[in-house]
Amino acid sequence: MGKSLFGLIKIIRYLSDSKVGFSKKFLFLLPFIYFLSPIDLFSEIYLPFVGYLDDLAVFVLMWPILKTLLGNYEGDKKHSKDREAVDIDQDDYTVE
Repeated sequence: MGKSLFGLIKIIRYLSDSKVGFSKKFLFLLPFIYFLSPIDLFSEIYLPFVGYLDDLAVFVLMWPILKTLLGNYEGDKKHSKDREAVDIDQDDYTVE
């Protein structure tokens, strides 16, 4: 639950960050827009099962791109002056 909440917060920060270009934000929102849009490659009215598969295919094809965009996003990292600060999302620390 905590990890998915952190992911949602990161997505919101990504989409609201003014340093992120419009094209990257649009690319991130494209699968959601396609899913909600009444325009499909294959209509659910004529081909019900295939119509849902094209929506799923867009998400499957875009998932690696979306993960890369969020993975490369550094806008939510705090630039601390403390040299001993540890980022708990990374596995590069030890507990003594």
